[in-house]
Amino acid sequence: MQELVNGLAQGSVYSLTAMGLVLIFSVVRVPNFAHGEAVMFGGMLTLMSVTSFGLPLLPAILLGVVVATAFGLVLSVGVFSRVKDKSEIGQLMISMAIVVIVGAAAIQLWGDEARTVPGAPSMTFLVAGAYVPVTWAIIIAAALLAAIGLELFVRQTTAGRVMRAMSLRPDAAKLMGIPVDYYQAMAFAIGSGLAGLAGGLYVMAFPAQASMGHIMSLKSFVVIIFAGMGSISGAFFGGLLLGLVESFGGSFLSSGYTNSFGFVLLLAVLLLKPNGLFGGRSNA
Repeated sequence: MQELVNGLAQGSVYSLTAMGLVLIFSVVRVPNFAHGEAVMFGGMLTLMSVTSFGLPLLPAILLGVVVATAFGLVLSVGVFSRVKDKSEIGQLMISMAIVVIVGAAAIQLWGDEARTVPGAPSMTFLVAGAYVPVTWAIIIAAALLAAIGLELFVRQTTAGRVMRAMSLRPDAAKLMGIPVDYYQAMAFAIGSGLAGLAGGLYVMAFPAQASMGHIMSLKSFVVIIFAGMGSISGAFFGGLLLGLVESFGGSFLSSGYTNSFGFVLLLAVLLLKPNGLFGGRSNA
């Protein structure tokens, strides 16, 4: 039972990150490997705002979300909108260059020591024999609410419906007079904001460091590939599944291979169900 709770808490962070990446990839169609850097900004700014400037935890998390959102807007307007006519390989190389540059700058600025934020709620509940820190419950609840909110946004709002149309027929959307660049920037902002929220929540319960961005990016891509490209609900449940696989694998096999279990799961899913667990349906 303890492994189940651990996996749900860790997986909720993956879910938040992957849902943001699904939205960006569905609407903009770029391999944004710098998505994990938004998680890093959310986590490190939350941490530094509390430890260096004495901000309360909630405003610190909100600051991290704002900066991560701004980072997404800069990527959209300043980088990817200018290279959208380049080849996919070219876009991939630019995305990876951003990861290297931003990651190196973050390490220079904050160092690479793994830390958790002080002052997080420390209350613990005993549920069915498992110890559940209140911070884990907050993370799980936040991920669930974000998944519901994002699903409602893409299905019930005008902006969401436009993004769904762009994800299905991007060329037709432009011919219909839709301001494609505006909605692509909006998708980047929302997706990066979700990643920033994931980072802020993550640092409440788990050690975070400036070099965490690249592994979060890889895990997000693992989730959206084995869950099915374009599925927000798939990304949510896929993130939870990845967290559970890592938790149970670390407990019953070896914690030293925790980061490898997701790739084993990805290989198994692609061999058995190439379209992903949720069929790759697009709802973003």
